[in-house]
Amino acid sequence: MKRYQSKSRSRRGMAMLVVLFIVMAIAVISSGFIARSDAALQCGRNYRLRNEADYLAWAGLEHARAWIISPDNSGIIEISFELNNLPLSGSSGRYNLVFESPTETVAADPNDPSTYTYAIQAEAYDKTAAGVVQARSVLDATLFYNPDPNNTQAYYISVTRQ
Repeated sequence: MKRYQSKSRSRRGMAMLVVLFIVMAIAVISSGFIARSDAALQCGRNYRLRNEADYLAWAGLEHARAWIISPDNSGIIEISFELNNLPLSGSSGRYNLVFESPTETVAADPNDPSTYTYAIQAEAYDKTAAGVVQARSVLDATLFYNPDPNNTQAYYISVTRQ
């Protein structure tokens, strides 16, 4: 009687190689999924930081609007404002405002809307504790302001993002 043990041994080795190859393929595919989900998570973080910077810039525009409406402000105004522990990122956010508050002229035509317009630039950025700027947003706006005591109006004619 002849025994055929050599054939069964080679098949067991082949099965081990096939299983090893399948496990390796699963590991490579799963690492690709992990890398892809990590990139998607980073995109979400960047979107959140950009929104935070945009909201800070809008807050800066409202700060400038309130400054212009208040009396006794003249000349070129530069304001820096810092908020610590922002709700989303926990970092510090800042905005810088630059606008000119012109002095009133006697010959100004109250019916001309350009008489009461102010160019405002609000730059907002989000900084980490190490001082690294993560997100930045710059808004240029034109504010219409009518100082008439009977009909005070202050609203933005245009807002553009740089």
